[in-house]
Amino acid sequence: MSDRQPLRIAVLGLGRWGRTWIPVLQRNPDVVVAATAGGRRDGLGLAADVPHDATAAEAIARPGLDAVLVTLPVARHLEAVRTATGRGLHVLVEKPAVGTSAELAELRALAAGASTVVMVGQNYRERPWAVAAREQVAALGPLSQVHVDVARTELLDGGRGELAHPLLDDLAIHHLDLLRHLTGEEASVVAAFSGRPPWSAYPGLSDVTAVLRLAGGAAVTYAGTWAARGRQTPYDGDWTFRGAHGRVEVRDLVVSRDGQRVPLAAADDVPDADLGGVLRTFVAAVRDGAPVPTDVEDHARSLGLTLALRNAAVP
Repeated sequence: MSDRQPLRIAVLGLGRWGRTWIPVLQRNPDVVVAATAGGRRDGLGLAADVPHDATAAEAIARPGLDAVLVTLPVARHLEAVRTATGRGLHVLVEKPAVGTSAELAELRALAAGASTVVMVGQNYRERPWAVAAREQVAALGPLSQVHVDVARTELLDGGRGELAHPLLDDLAIHHLDLLRHLTGEEASVVAAFSGRPPWSAYPGLSDVTAVLRLAGGAAVTYAGTWAARGRQTPYDGDWTFRGAHGRVEVRDLVVSRDGQRVPLAAADDVPDADLGGVLRTFVAAVRDGAPVPTDVEDHARSLGLTLALRNAAVP
């Protein structure tokens, strides 16, 4: 344990995801939950003297804070980041960081002018299967094809039932960020189609089928539904990569190279270990100036690709 004082963090938003984060923060001796805002406090094991505010702005204004964790609805992210950086606080914000191209431009300007760390929590990169797959994909040489398949049943809480494009507005940022991360290449959208099967519980467009192209020329097909019936994939998706030196597949988070299973590094035997990895990166960046792989500029490339896909998707 460090002999330095722990970072005092305010958690902004105690909905489903904010409540998921609380135990992760409590397990890390280098941070302390110093304030919370919004949502429910019950059942989280927080000390009675940890203040709870009705709004994010009230929590950010509290003295003695070092950082904020933004787990609010996406539409409220930008204002929270703006207010926090204006007070000289470090920021860890959930993804997608913002919801529109205009907000993304403002977020980039805010982060570029901030004297503090502004990091986006792309936690899927921290998962053992993704670490192993990235190494294996790099050994394939030039890629020719990538296929991503995502199939999940509806999850309407957290405001998802109100989204025009539930998959593209909420979940797809993970897959498009992983596409860039796992291949080491940027991508562009060629064509996309969106739809809603008649059985979907979402009023919005729950499905998307798209063709993208990597900078190196490989074709990418992305097929996603958030109204799946029958077999579901993990939220991470199932993946296939074909290259000059073989094939890498990911099925149910199991990685194989040309049919041979690839061993994964041992994961931390705690829930949400990937969030723990994100938190350690954030703390190292704040305390020691360590690199931030998912800073706002990197996130802008993943989110920009997601927004381009949404704009291109023809119903």
